[in-house]
Amino acid sequence: MDTFMDEIKNIKMLTRVVAVAVLINFVIIALLVGPDAVGFDPTYGPITGILNFVIAFCTSGVLMGIYVVFDVKKTFDLAHMHNVLFVAVCAQMLFALGAVFNYNSVFETVLDTDTIWAVSGSFNNTVFILYGLYAYLLVTRDHNNLLSKRTQNVGKIFAGIIVPVQILTLFGLVPQVVFAPLFVLGGVILYPLFMIGIGDAIGNYQKTEG
Repeated sequence: MDTFMDEIKNIKMLTRVVAVAVLINFVIIALLVGPDAVGFDPTYGPITGILNFVIAFCTSGVLMGIYVVFDVKKTFDLAHMHNVLFVAVCAQMLFALGAVFNYNSVFETVLDTDTIWAVSGSFNNTVFILYGLYAYLLVTRDHNNLLSKRTQNVGKIFAGIIVPVQILTLFGLVPQVVFAPLFVLGGVILYPLFMIGIGDAIGNYQKTEG
């Protein structure tokens, strides 16, 4: 039977999959669909839906790895946020394919696909806040310095951008011209870099223990 140590390379690979999937998803939304597009796109919607599912599924695996490597259970606030984020990511995974199933359903549906797509997107806004809070706690509670200094800085900057922006967006205080570049910086550049850094820390776990 494989042990956690045997699975480390697979967990590290998951962080790379997440990073690449986030970048591909952004390219599709920004360049192919267009940032001003509203509703479910019949051509690229299924692709982005599947990518969102893959991102959430792989992230749940990464969170399991983090739980072991960073000994999350020893710190109450991090453990609490870890559990909250894990549930949110699983819900995010379930929401990801809802619009795709609805669009391709052979049966008559009650809700239109655009509505389901919009609900899924609105749910993600809250999850982004949780990601930011979790990143901050993971970095600040990393007393064993498992994360590299670069990854720690990336995590702090990511949290420092995403959390305030999402909270201000909740009250409509962030104009679109400001939101777009901050979202790209935080969600498309810093988040993948942070995930890769976490993967490196998990990959070095055996060396740390040895």
